[in-house]
Amino acid sequence: MHVCWRELIAEGACDMKDRLAGQVRRVEVTDPIATARRYDYADAFELRLSEPDPHPPEVWVRAGLDGTPKWVDLVAGLLGMRGAPEGPADRVAGFRVIESRPDVVHLETTLPLMRVVLVGRRVEPTCRLFTSVLHYKQPTLARLVWAVVGNGHRWAARQLITSRISTT
Repeated sequence: MHVCWRELIAEGACDMKDRLAGQVRRVEVTDPIATARRYDYADAFELRLSEPDPHPPEVWVRAGLDGTPKWVDLVAGLLGMRGAPEGPADRVAGFRVIESRPDVVHLETTLPLMRVVLVGRRVEPTCRLFTSVLHYKQPTLARLVWAVVGNGHRWAARQLITSRISTT
């Protein structure tokens, strides 16, 4: 993350993703998929776009997960996340696609310490919402691990929601 992103934006030196990341705000978790069951941890991030996004959430969530930095993949691997083979339509970066519609994508995976639920939602044509939910399987150990990796997750979630979709 750029330490001086505000100044760089004013000078035009940051790329679009950095500018969008500065517009992401953490919001209350209200997604009906996320709140349908009791959870141990949840967060949600919202991005307001300057123009309508023609892509369904699965497209920008897939682009975001596929574009994560290597260190995120390394940490996910240490937690037990294994990427799916290239190409299956019912998987996104190791997550099962539970539901995918023009306005929502619901992904899940089970790790040794927790079950992870991700929801990407188009709230409005110019508003993306990304929600992460954790259900701990081993609560004490999972809380300790999350205390270490949680900040990295929140950084990665802010980057994911700003994913640009290549049209080439």
